Amino acid sequence: MLLMKNGDHFFIPVCTLLIVVGYHATTGELIRIKLKKDTERSFKVCDQYTECVSGFEYCDNNSASENLQKCDVDHESSTSFCCPVDKVVRAKRERRMTAVADDDESDLDKVLDRAAPEPIKPLPEEPECGVNTKSISKVASVQNADASDWPWMAVFLETTYYMNFCGGALLNRRFVLTAAHCFKKYDKQHFVVRLGEYDFTTNNETQYIDYRVTDIRTHPDYDQATHGNDIALVRLKSPTVYNSFIRPICLPKTNLEVYNKLAVVAGWGQTVFGGQVSNVLQEVVIPIWEHDQCVSAFSQPIFKTNLCAASYDGGKDSCLGDSGGPLQIQRQDGKWTNVGIVSWGISCGELGIPGVYTKVTSYLKWIAVNAQDIV
Repeated sequence: MLLMKNGDHFFIPVCTLLIVVGYHATTGELIRIKLKKDTERSFKVCDQYTECVSGFEYCDNNSASENLQKCDVDHESSTSFCCPVDKVVRAKRERRMTAVADDDESDLDKVLDRAAPEPIKPLPEEPECGVNTKSISKVASVQNADASDWPWMAVFLETTYYMNFCGGALLNRRFVLTAAHCFKKYDKQHFVVRLGEYDFTTNNETQYIDYRVTDIRTHPDYDQATHGNDIALVRLKSPTVYNSFIRPICLPKTNLEVYNKLAVVAGWGQTVFGGQVSNVLQEVVIPIWEHDQCVSAFSQPIFKTNLCAASYDGGKDSCLGDSGGPLQIQRQDGKWTNVGIVSWGISCGELGIPGVYTKVTSYLKWIAVNAQDIV
């Protein structure tokens, strides 16, 4: 967690800034194979000069319908056909273009429902999720958190020297949400997930518990070059127990508006760029930037499935070692919800260069499918 900004400017390419991540076989990969076939069948019927419409009222064309190529717009309509783009009725075209422009679902989430026998339902919200005694107004600057402030925080420790290398957020008794890039160097045999940790220099003040991992479910479309779809789920070998120091975080609703909201990021990462990681859990309040502001800040690709957050004045940011940890906002009912996952950045806390996060609302269907015990 970054505390400061100094006079030196560091430019670190994405590929070297982070503990770059790996790719593992996941349940999602099996789903992806089905979805790819389904997508090809559905959307490669009409050519680039025509558009699939669901009825004659959406195409201002004098040609007989039998002369127009049939297509499949919704898997149900028997009257769908390819209409020349310049003949598509304007009202229909406007609705379609608006939907595309506002859509920030990941490609996999867009088609999950179509491949599933029933619509994908969100992961059930547990009554204990997001509950603490913390108010965002109490997080004034970068500071040590209190021991029970963020009970959903997980920390990943390699098992040679028990050094922390990533963070995460507990979703339920079995699964931790984190970043896909955390697992290039470490496979499930070489790290543990610790829940209930606070201060590494104090022995068991919070009665932490270490868990072995039985599965790492990285997003099947994770791209190491761009860090697109930088999200993963880790399955604990045994279910955890909830107490004052171990409790799940809530997931956001699909339509949750997050831009320009204040959020808290927490972790045990570096307190200055290139410095030491923190022994005590740190927290800081930072604003979530508008998407256009985020895009303008980088020459690297920023996707609709990303969020950017940092102080506009520099000096407050996530940093190396915070990867995988949650960017969280407080709901009106006081509970906390995980809206972002620490992904990548350039240096830490530089003026005009925010940290980049994976946008959780873009992956709710994928999370719902994978954050459960699947045989």
